[in-house]
Amino acid sequence: MLRLVSATVGPVSIAAGSNGINQTVEAYNAGDGTLSLSVSSSATWIVPSVGAVRACTTTTAAASCTPLMFALNTSSLAASATPYTGIVTVTAPNTVDAPQTITVTVLMGGAVPSTVTAYVPPGSLIDNVYAPSNTSIPFTTNNYLTGKVTTQDGGNWLKLTLSGAGSVQSTYPYSIVLSPQSTNTAGNSYSGTIVTSGSAFAPDNKTIAVTMNVTTQPIAQASVSQVSETLAVGAPVGYGAIQMSNAGQGTLTISGTTAAGSGVSASVSGSDVLVAFDPTGLAAGVYTGSVSIASNAANSPTVVPVTFQVEAAGAPWAYYHGVVDDAVFGGSGFTVAPGDVIALFGDQLSFQAAASSAPPLATTLGGASVTVNGEKAPLYFTSYGQINFQMPTDTAAGTAVVQVTTNGQLSNQVSVNVAPRAPRLLLLYGTGGYGAIVDASQGNGYNTLPMPSTISEPNFITTPAARGDVLTMYAIGLGPTSPSVAAGQPAPAPPDSLARLTSTPTVVFSVNQVPQVIVDVTPDQVAYAGLSPNYAGLYQVNVAIPPTCPTGTVQVSLSFADGTTSNTANIQVQ
Repeated sequence: MLRLVSATVGPVSIAAGSNGINQTVEAYNAGDGTLSLSVSSSATWIVPSVGAVRACTTTTAAASCTPLMFALNTSSLAASATPYTGIVTVTAPNTVDAPQTITVTVLMGGAVPSTVTAYVPPGSLIDNVYAPSNTSIPFTTNNYLTGKVTTQDGGNWLKLTLSGAGSVQSTYPYSIVLSPQSTNTAGNSYSGTIVTSGSAFAPDNKTIAVTMNVTTQPIAQASVSQVSETLAVGAPVGYGAIQMSNAGQGTLTISGTTAAGSGVSASVSGSDVLVAFDPTGLAAGVYTGSVSIASNAANSPTVVPVTFQVEAAGAPWAYYHGVVDDAVFGGSGFTVAPGDVIALFGDQLSFQAAASSAPPLATTLGGASVTVNGEKAPLYFTSYGQINFQMPTDTAAGTAVVQVTTNGQLSNQVSVNVAPRAPRLLLLYGTGGYGAIVDASQGNGYNTLPMPSTISEPNFITTPAARGDVLTMYAIGLGPTSPSVAAGQPAPAPPDSLARLTSTPTVVFSVNQVPQVIVDVTPDQVAYAGLSPNYAGLYQVNVAIPPTCPTGTVQVSLSFADGTTSNTANIQVQ
């Protein structure tokens, strides 16, 4: 079982025209047998090699390690404010959790910018006291430095800050902070400089020219600094998203978008920009481009770089740590349970999207199947980068091995930790942590969500719940039931007996305040806890909101007698 001490190297600051210092990541065997490692790189400036087995120096998880060494032949790379990134793939035959990848990032000329131009909103009066807004431009160095700040107008609107410094820092996260004062009025630009010094890396020591543009217009802010996609030749179209937000005042309106680059197109949906990647007609290789987003913002257009890697078609590849629950997608410990609903992420998993309509679930969809410890698992759906399946209910606790077969080709084997219970409440995407919870006491049947009415959910009524309302909370991984239900089969429904949990949880209602307010609904007060009738792998807990429940935004969670607890989900109580 392959384990890497780190999956990243850098960012390493390198002077322009120079090669970087060699880097090392240790690998070790967490299973039986012997590791036989090989390495390859996506970038010509990274030359990886495998060293001789030695005593571990960077981990205590194993006695002996294999050093993976990376020569950084970067002398031909031009100085750039944008990092250079390459991927080193570590492979080993007959090994679980191989291949794995290591991302190597270098900063040619360092990360300290030479110039900064930013748009910022003015501050505001709060109780007749001026409160400045704050805008930060982060960068990271490999050395400690100091900064001397001056502004042309003599104002105190410019600072250089450092977060998380310590005696063993290997990277130093700095921010250039712009805080317009009452004298910095909208519609004007202000100049300043930061002179950095004291770094052992000479290119870090420089004069940064800063321009602050104060505006009452919207300021467009993209959710990502770049969009990347990897698809195989012949794969279906893949998608990425850029979420646009307003860091300024007024209302941000996206008016259009254009895309540049082979196989790349973009479209606008509200405040989001959908980026499509189509490998049709493209040969294997790396294609670069950009997406330009026009808006009514002062800093329009917003340009986001795009990288599209087209690879040769081959066998499916499951990502290391890519087998997770389908609620919070991993969480602490990456633990799942027998009968759990699982999301498996990878590459070339299926070239044909397909879904099971209703239980009983098929074990082959879109030409793909999944085995857990050699046993075929029921499938919910398959796609190029994700397969959802149900963990077989007879999967033993401990380490399970998962493998995909697509059109007769076997993937690598990946491991996942299995526990008797791994409770997870389902969350609703894009609602800020609100749960897949319905309020049966309001609205028309089960179509009311207990959340603020300002949150939009198509086909549902969103309105705060009231004390005494009965909630149906949907979840996965809650553990064994009586009667037990085989994986892929529908749970029994009335008039048959329900599949109830053998251990009913306590439902916890809480508010994070000082002092914290916690109200427990004990197992004997829970109306029902078990599998949701007619579904495969889906649980529900029916519980009334207690009369002493606090109001406002309330967190709910499940707590079991064996000490396992679920994640929290939000509800709104009035």
